[in-house]
Amino acid sequence: MAYWNDIKIIYPEAIPSKEYPGWEIITCFCCNGLQWGGEYPTECSTCKGRGSYFRHIKSGVLAAYPGGSLLGREPDWQTK
Repeated sequence: MAYWNDIKIIYPEAIPSKEYPGWEIITCFCCNGLQWGGEYPTECSTCKGRGSYFRHIKSGVLAAYPGGSLLGREPDWQTK
């Protein structure tokens, strides 16, 4: 899970997936699958409440899980 170090938000490194070669597990920036900011927490729209999602290493495509629903693609400035 991401955390604040009094200066900036620190995001954990991507973890290569052992089950799915060519994919990385990304820890979502939400709070264990919840988004805050309204009157009550709601399920995170990025990770769908899982707390993590997958990124295809070569293409940068994001997915809930390999073979699952696609979540888009990382912007070019993040992959360079």
